[in-house]
Amino acid sequence: MAKNPLITLIQAQERQQGGALLLDVRSAEEHQEWHPAGSVSVPVERLAEEIGRLGNRNQPVLLFCSSGGRSQMAAQVLRRLGYNNLYIVRK
Repeated sequence: MAKNPLITLIQAQERQQGGALLLDVRSAEEHQEWHPAGSVSVPVERLAEEIGRLGNRNQPVLLFCSSGGRSQMAAQVLRRLGYNNLYIVRK
């Protein structure tokens, strides 16, 4: 299994400006309380169902959660669905 590079939230926001998708895989409630600017909320348990919201499989996807666990789970799901340009955002 490929290891996903870790990046900071600041690096993620810089990459967003270059067209990367910042994907918040926490619960909708957590996203509502606070979320990184410009992030798209798709809870990890709904990721396979809502894959159509993500777009281009070659686009960098920056996965955000509280501690990294859900981001790693989301990366596994996305990799199975053909996404390979994945990064884990750490706070």
